Amino acid sequence: MAGNKPIETRGHITGFREEIGRAAGTSRDSFFTWFDSAGDAEASFIRGQWDFTIHIAPHLARVVGNPECKTVLEIGYGGGRILAAASRAFAGAFGVDIHNRQEVVEAELKSRGLSNFKLLGGDGSHVPCEDASIDAIYSFIVLQHVERIAIWQSYLRECYRVLRPGGAAILYFGRWAPLSLNRARPWAYRLELLLESFFLPAGYRELPAVVNDTNLHVRLGYAKKYARETGFRILGTTVSRKRVPDGLRLFGSQHGLLLQK
Repeated sequence: MAGNKPIETRGHITGFREEIGRAAGTSRDSFFTWFDSAGDAEASFIRGQWDFTIHIAPHLARVVGNPECKTVLEIGYGGGRILAAASRAFAGAFGVDIHNRQEVVEAELKSRGLSNFKLLGGDGSHVPCEDASIDAIYSFIVLQHVERIAIWQSYLRECYRVLRPGGAAILYFGRWAPLSLNRARPWAYRLELLLESFFLPAGYRELPAVVNDTNLHVRLGYAKKYARETGFRILGTTVSRKRVPDGLRLFGSQHGLLLQK
């Protein structure tokens, strides 16, 4: 236990595979909602379209141009809810994930009329794509669940490796957010940015927790510095938002970086 909170003892890759496999063996809704706690499978894919439209597409559009002739890669495709939306926008979409239920996701996406995608198995820190082969990359509600900063760093290096020159990545990752999380508090978000250096002196904090909980907070300044050292040009920063009836007022749990190779 860590502060009376359960922690993962299996190792996170094993833990994710076992928990996702258990959900897949229960029901369709249990599997597809495991990744985002939606009400049912259909709600999960609706959320995926919303997240792609709000958190991903506008940022990539600044750099990649017409997506109808470009390829995109999702790191951590989960149940395919966002990949479905990306497949409709891009000429080709690739997804990498550590779980071993890709046949469930493939069948679901095909049932939705999609065929221009390919699902790849991952080892938890590398991307099984050739060098300079992808035009755009995104990751959302994934990098906050990796248990070590070394894994986060590896994914940034892998993004740089597989992107074509001029390609772009929008990557979201866990942030320290005790004041603004799930609240409409712009002042609190700005204050957290100022205080990050004090509360995350190393630039990050690894958080012992069960799988699918937040396991890593990364300071925005640390992320920008590491991205530059990797070779990226930083085009912008953002923060995730929660949808409410009157708009995108609530702050989410992730920082976002828009990067260009």
